[in-house]
Amino acid sequence: MELRRLKYFVVLARHRHFGRAAAELSIAQPGLSQQIKVLEQELKVSLLDRGPQGVTLTPAGRALLEGAEPLLAAADELGERVRAVADGTHGRLRVAYSRSGADDRITDVIRRFRKDHEDVQVSVTTGMSSWCLRLLQDGGLDAAFVRGIIREPGITAAVVAEEEAAVILPADHPLAARDRLTRRDLRGLPVVLWPREAGPTLYEELVADVWPDGPPQLAAEEPDFEQVVASVAEGTGVSVMDLGRARKLCPPGVVIRHFAEHPPRYAVSFAHRTNDPNPVLARFASYVRQAPR
Repeated sequence: MELRRLKYFVVLARHRHFGRAAAELSIAQPGLSQQIKVLEQELKVSLLDRGPQGVTLTPAGRALLEGAEPLLAAADELGERVRAVADGTHGRLRVAYSRSGADDRITDVIRRFRKDHEDVQVSVTTGMSSWCLRLLQDGGLDAAFVRGIIREPGITAAVVAEEEAAVILPADHPLAARDRLTRRDLRGLPVVLWPREAGPTLYEELVADVWPDGPPQLAAEEPDFEQVVASVAEGTGVSVMDLGRARKLCPPGVVIRHFAEHPPRYAVSFAHRTNDPNPVLARFASYVRQAPR
């Protein structure tokens, strides 16, 4: 059975009149009559009793009507869902961001996208930038917000934000008495950083910018920014991190000092697999591009 003929039959059963049904369907009455006859031939039953006052349904016709209406409704629903998947308003989106990159702009984009796309299942996770990129390359994510300017094979990335970096140091440190610090001030001081493998791009950008004359004197490597701040508070060394993160994490015993000139600025990039055909990703990417920087 063709869905088209089923629809013709349902409309005819509702009107019980070939002329009125044909008018609603915008087809000629003889054509409608012919299609119903074809349907009866396919089923090898009589669906209608035709009379001068119109038509009535046979028991077989009533049985067909009972089954045809939910079948046509399900077909319409399926068509709508398929179209929604094609235009990115239905489906799934898996997003991750580095823990240090979870600023208000990123969370706001995700929140607005969720609000506007109730039929999209959005799952969000966090992890180190290197972990996010590996998962993205392996197909475990659709998109990721990571630190640094990303140049990875098979990955398309664009900078969506830049953040100023600042120095954090114990409140009783001699340099804490100064309002602003230079890169030269940090030369030779014990430094607390995170492991390079946690975010190679950001790590290399940071070291090259702040310690251009050679790598810093590492006093400790901590697994995340919270532990970096705790280590600085204990007097292990000084550190450099983005200003927003420092303001959120630094306790009273740790102070923040700006760079005197040309403060380091570090990128936050939006990354996804190159030529990923997911329509939901394309729609989400447009939200990211339109977000204020």
